[in-house]
Amino acid sequence: MASNNAATEEPYELTTAPILDQRFRNLPQEIQDEFNSLSEIADVNGAEAIPRLEELIQSYPLPLIYSCLAIAYGRVDPEKQKQIIKENYQTNPKNIFARCNYARLCLAENNPDEIPIIFANHIELKTLYPKRQQFHITEYTGLISVICEYYIQKKQVEQAAELFEKLQAAAPKASDTLQIKALLKPTIYQRIAKLFS
Repeated sequence: MASNNAATEEPYELTTAPILDQRFRNLPQEIQDEFNSLSEIADVNGAEAIPRLEELIQSYPLPLIYSCLAIAYGRVDPEKQKQIIKENYQTNPKNIFARCNYARLCLAENNPDEIPIIFANHIELKTLYPKRQQFHITEYTGLISVICEYYIQKKQVEQAAELFEKLQAAAPKASDTLQIKALLKPTIYQRIAKLFS
């Protein structure tokens, strides 16, 4: 996958402030509040949140609600979780998190050749979303970590290592960064565990 030359790429800002989808902000306030409560429950007790999230998805098929539903199903039904991730990508193919989650699923299923299609051959946020000037740090770490893993699966470790350096510089303690670090630079314990898995 090609990347724009960093010298010609327009600058953009990474932030930790919430960046909510305009469609989510347009929802009635009571729905937003209910979703926020459900998102806290989904991570701890998915089964409790699933029925209402399923109802919300029917009326509001937004990426954020799909992602929350996928998290909830991850706790109780991994096969259904995969279905929700695929459905989110099909419904919201331009959303960065829908793309990243579907790409992770493709990588987990040993199908790395889907990755260039999912991201339209772009590995930079700004070329993928040229009209945006600001991105959340998790959008950045999500995309870069998926592309790193893609390069690792394709045995292009040099490209993965170059991207990992950017990831490390931007968010050294992010879970996405630590996951790629474990793949590129496994500890002795991780290497031993891999031998027995």
